[in-house]
Amino acid sequence: MSEFEPVSPTYGLSDAVVAHRLRGGERLRADLPGGYRLTLRARELGGPVQAALAAPSPTGPARICTARFSAFTPLPAVSRVLDAVTRYAPALPDAREAVARLLTTGAPFQQPGEPGLFVQFGPAQAWLDGRRLSVTLGAPGSGLSLILGGPWDAPSTARLTAVVLRELTAAEELAGQVASLLPPGPWQILSDQWHPHAALVLPSSPRWDPEDPLGRRVSRALRDLHQGLCADRPDWDFQELISAEGSAVALRVSPHDHAVPHLLRTVVGDGAFGPGELGNTRTTFLPTDLPAFPCLAPALMPRADAAPLDLYVAPEPERDIYGVKLELGGWRYVLDKNPVFYGPGWYPFHKHVTRREKDPTAPLNDRLVPTGATVPAPVRISPDVENRSWRNEYVQLTPVDHYVKARLQLYAGDEQGCPLVRTVTLQIDLRARRVRIPDQIPPGPLRHQAAVKGERILGLLTAALQERAHGASEPRAVLGPWDRGDPPSTDA
Repeated sequence: MSEFEPVSPTYGLSDAVVAHRLRGGERLRADLPGGYRLTLRARELGGPVQAALAAPSPTGPARICTARFSAFTPLPAVSRVLDAVTRYAPALPDAREAVARLLTTGAPFQQPGEPGLFVQFGPAQAWLDGRRLSVTLGAPGSGLSLILGGPWDAPSTARLTAVVLRELTAAEELAGQVASLLPPGPWQILSDQWHPHAALVLPSSPRWDPEDPLGRRVSRALRDLHQGLCADRPDWDFQELISAEGSAVALRVSPHDHAVPHLLRTVVGDGAFGPGELGNTRTTFLPTDLPAFPCLAPALMPRADAAPLDLYVAPEPERDIYGVKLELGGWRYVLDKNPVFYGPGWYPFHKHVTRREKDPTAPLNDRLVPTGATVPAPVRISPDVENRSWRNEYVQLTPVDHYVKARLQLYAGDEQGCPLVRTVTLQIDLRARRVRIPDQIPPGPLRHQAAVKGERILGLLTAALQERAHGASEPRAVLGPWDRGDPPSTDA
């Protein structure tokens, strides 16, 4: 059996950081798997650690990050932050102008008379200026702090800011405490976007129930959880997040002694068939202590938007003798097994960019070699009902900027016992988190089917973005159970 040779720098980062500490902080240079190179040094024993990280390039190692970690920063956090740099920060030109609208953690703002962009996340504050990211937590000189520098693109900068803010504030800790108190059920617990000392309890999947369009069942279940948590933890504060229909859609939890500001609801609706149509409304919750959001100068928040996609609707249904009729029910979409991984940007699924070169072990043959760059990758999704050939129930997703074009074949009835399908495309807007349905689809069952499936496609993409935000490098939670390798169910 050949010896295992890791190709990711993740395997060597932790060992290098620990070895540097064991050597008393003397200069250490480590060649990591995948062609990465890490240099660590400390000017004095027990003092701040300085790091330089280089990535492979055609002209030799290219520096993608310089970092300075205060002595109070835990070693595991140092390793995880540097690992995030290798995964999220390719050596690309800086594009700070677009960072503000890409942030998924904290509230961006500007200080009068100060350069750069500030991001507040509870007690932690990040400062972005040029190619430098600085984060402080606590009083200067006595709290945690770090400085990263490198030529990054806007999505990479936004993601690194989120990773560093969450690492230094231990933002996942409260979510774990809440999860340990909840009874088994269809819930997911996430750390809050705006404050590290808050967590959210949400339904595990955003399924729309045609028998309960206003979400009253979920609302009642959330309020039962609210009462149980109040009894278990009287030292916690709770806020029910109420939708435009008056139903609770999430429960926000925070410790009483941290005085976390509450959230306010904002509802936006559009669509050719009225704002009440499924898929054309969205509810946003913002902290009460924020000024009007976004609170940035116009130059930092460009309003120019990508043109909406041209959506297609087949003029007439087509006969398909192998067509499948699947009731909407309560199923959800899952990602078909694909050689994709999580990458930066609005769209989560990426693939490697490769180049063709001669194989040194077989000069007559060519081989494909990764260039280090990634691009968004089209994928196919299908219902999670069972592992089978779904024919017209497959959906093809194609990324276009912050939009995703979803190609569906809607079941349109049958003709003399032969199923009819109608091909349509929907637009999934990942930035606004809403679905656009073509006006050519007439009102009625067909449009309702398109709306429900569009919401479920958005639900899958949202779940993938959440899994990526929690540090996953490859999709797993959005795969079908037959592709995840889960143990078989013991239910009768």
